Amino acid sequence: MTYRNFLSICLTAVIVLLVTESVFSQRPFRGRIIYTISYPGSMIDLAELEQLPDRAVIYTKNNLVRTELSGENAGLFQVKISDPDRGETATMLEILREKYVIHKGSAEIQNALRNMPQPEFEYTDETREILGYTCRKVIARVSDDFGNEYESEIWYTSEIPGNAFNFDTPYNQIPGLMLQYEMRVGPLNIRYEAQSVRRRLFVGNRNFRVPRDYESISYDDLRSRLQGNF
Repeated sequence: MTYRNFLSICLTAVIVLLVTESVFSQRPFRGRIIYTISYPGSMIDLAELEQLPDRAVIYTKNNLVRTELSGENAGLFQVKISDPDRGETATMLEILREKYVIHKGSAEIQNALRNMPQPEFEYTDETREILGYTCRKVIARVSDDFGNEYESEIWYTSEIPGNAFNFDTPYNQIPGLMLQYEMRVGPLNIRYEAQSVRRRLFVGNRNFRVPRDYESISYDDLRSRLQGNF
């Protein structure tokens, strides 16, 4: 698989984690959340699946979120910094020893969301405990461009506000942090399962800054540049 194809898959898959509508009466969550990532039912070949990230580590402080995607066999390390108060994200990539950052503003994020399949949510009364948090079950249904409908489960806790984590994803209506869920993106079905939640962990401000040695570039320009290298 070429880096060009791998990059396209990873940028699609970088709908990184969690939830929406914040509970403003609660303090913003500060700490770290670790997820495992798997791809059940994805429609790509095994060689590509083996190179996708299998772990997400999220650090958050004062509504700022840093998400790191990595994997034992993944050929691309990704970091996304999200600022829901400003409605902005910055995705950092290291490819062939070059460092790039793709910035997205509020208007660009909202336009991207409008072009994604919009899920329908069925809230249930079913609950379960995950990592010590009481979680409520939601059923998400979404149809692809061919009219195929897919159904998946979301388990979220209202004990942790969710807006900071997932304001830029189609799951931004879920009123709490998702600890287990699946999300379909093109040929990928991405499952996130929280393995640990650590509150009040010290998180330095440097985690939410883009280093100066990253070149700012758009996704289309980066794709064109990679195509020219192969």
